[in-house]
Amino acid sequence: MSYDITIKRGDTRNAIKAILKDSSGNPVNLENCHVKFRMPPLNRPAVISRAAHIENAAAGEVWVVWAPGETDTAGVYRAEFEVVYQDGRRETFPNGGYISIRILGDLG
Repeated sequence: MSYDITIKRGDTRNAIKAILKDSSGNPVNLENCHVKFRMPPLNRPAVISRAAHIENAAAGEVWVVWAPGETDTAGVYRAEFEVVYQDGRRETFPNGGYISIRILGDLG
C-alpha cells in the first residue's frame, strides 16, 4: 500500500505542509478561520487533535509541525484538516478521503 506520508517513529523534523483546496481544485482562503488537524490511528481513539498553523491564509497553506510525543507510536493513521469559517460553518479536507500516514517502528 502507498501512503501520503511515511516517517520513522519519534521523528519530528519535517512538518506536514498542505494546500487546502475546494472541490474545483482552487485554494481555500483561510482568512479569519480556525483550522484543526486530526490524526487518529485506524480503529482506535484519536491520538492527535489540535490546531494547525496557517502559514499563508490567502493561499490555503497550513502546516502541522510535529511536537515531541506525537510520532512515538508506530502504525497507520488517517488524518484530515477541519476548517471552521468565520460564520461558524465547517468543512473537512481533503474532501474525498483522508491523508494516509505511516509511522515506521524502530529496527530490532
